[in-house]
Amino acid sequence: MLLFKTLGNTSISKIVAALVDSFSDYFVPMPDSVDFWKNHWKKNRVQYDLSIGTFDADDNLVGFMIMGIDERNGKTVAFNAGTGVISKYRGQKLVKQMYDFAIPIFKENRIEELALEVISQNIKAIKAYQSVGFKIDKLYQCFRSSDLTIPTSVEYRVMEVQEPNWTTYQSFTTENYCWEYQISGIKINLAAIKCFELYDKSDNLMAYYIINPINKSIMRFDVKDENSYEVLYHHWHNHFDKVRIMNVQDSKKIKFLQDYKFENNINQFEMIFRVNGTAFANVC
Repeated sequence: MLLFKTLGNTSISKIVAALVDSFSDYFVPMPDSVDFWKNHWKKNRVQYDLSIGTFDADDNLVGFMIMGIDERNGKTVAFNAGTGVISKYRGQKLVKQMYDFAIPIFKENRIEELALEVISQNIKAIKAYQSVGFKIDKLYQCFRSSDLTIPTSVEYRVMEVQEPNWTTYQSFTTENYCWEYQISGIKINLAAIKCFELYDKSDNLMAYYIINPINKSIMRFDVKDENSYEVLYHHWHNHFDKVRIMNVQDSKKIKFLQDYKFENNINQFEMIFRVNGTAFANVC
């Protein structure tokens, strides 16, 4: 007999052990560090008392849904920051059963929308979420840079800032950033990131970017105009060599990355479900 309950009283180490087991045959290898996942779920604003687990008769965690809760676009959203079912219990529609258990809890907590990201190749998972009522809403493209070296004739200076100037950046932000790279997620992780602002010779802000210097993953970047992409790439390449960029949606940014020979190595869908209405689709 299986029991569904929230994960508020379940240790993170127990959740991580179930995650590693669940993803042992996944497209990409998953870290097994408890500290890694603790930090990752912190950035995703996870609330364990609103996350769901499936337990067997011996109280072993055999399935889970880790849920981040935050405001986005004027709605209270529950974002699925990780779902897994260990191999022995697959084929029992546990994902649907966990959502069936969770939705009344979400309604009680005034959550209006559910969201998740799934690798576009993972057809089995996509079908499982569609069976719950999720619809594909966004296509995110992921990139990694090449060895391309392009000199720039544009004069610029760089300033590293301790606190991102969000109000200034928002005035020229075009990207509909993914869940983890929302401003609230970045603020949680400020101690682990670096923010650089690029200025022209007249001291006008041209661009900015936020990067995790450990894994060289660029979390956010925006430019005042398309001519500023050149200096942006120049600084990335000279200071960090190869970088990776996750979940890009803006068409101008994608063209820039393609022009500079970035490899589109993987894609993800964001899927949406409206708790008190009908799921919708708007593939971008």
